[in-house]
Amino acid sequence: MSRPSKERVREVIQEVDALDLPDGAHWALIHEKLGLSYGEVFDYIAEDPAFFGATPHPEH
Repeated sequence: MSRPSKERVREVIQEVDALDLPDGAHWALIHEKLGLSYGEVFDYIAEDPAFFGATPHPEH
């Protein structure tokens, strides 16, 4: 399976956000829908936080 685009990752995050799940279930479902191992979505976000509307930690 090919690596999903960051646009697809953002789309799935938005879909799952609408379900209003608890944090752990939220992130697990995003990873499952994308066929990624848990933690890989965070790599996408870390690579381009502005694209995902995330603010980098002030120490970085």
